[in-house]
Amino acid sequence: MSQHPHDEFDDVPPYQTGEAGKHRSPGAAGTGAAGRSGFRWIALLAGFVLLVGAFAYFIVPMLTSSDPDSEAGDGEETVTESEEGSEEESAGEDGEDPEGEGSGEAEQSSGPQPATDTETPVQVANYQGVSGGATAMSAELEELDYNVVWEGNWNFEAREDTPAVVYPVGAGEAEIAQAESLVESFDTGAAEEHPDVSYVTLIIGSEYEG
Repeated sequence: MSQHPHDEFDDVPPYQTGEAGKHRSPGAAGTGAAGRSGFRWIALLAGFVLLVGAFAYFIVPMLTSSDPDSEAGDGEETVTESEEGSEEESAGEDGEDPEGEGSGEAEQSSGPQPATDTETPVQVANYQGVSGGATAMSAELEELDYNVVWEGNWNFEAREDTPAVVYPVGAGEAEIAQAESLVESFDTGAAEEHPDVSYVTLIIGSEYEG
């Protein structure tokens, strides 16, 4: 058997079980381990980034958004208050009393009222008022069921204040009551007894525009 000179391969330890066929240079095994470790870190980093993105996309909006039912309720209350305010303003503009009927009663009590006595005669006299004023006032009183028996001009003494109400001397209770009713309707001074009139007379002047 031939003898070979001793070289470096004679110093290599024998293969262990399972190592047959491995021909690696020193450090090869270490390089593969480092590559696998780097890949694991990249995978972990990518997973972390995905988790952060999912949290920001799904969880954060849920935490920052308010309760929709609560917002809807607030909106309905606001509309209701606004509508109530609009109703009160419109009632004020129309002259209506939103809390009672006081203003309605005041409007009804102002101006001539329907006659409580439809039989006792009444006259209308125009003292320095607009032309046709007595006729126009007579028509108004007739619509209120007064028994107007005469209309014309006042041809007696000068009058300082009009409207005024006078009644004949010796007038009865019905005539005096009728005179007082006209005083109340037209807000005149107290009714006066007058020697030249035959019936209860409403005297109008320049204040009446017809």
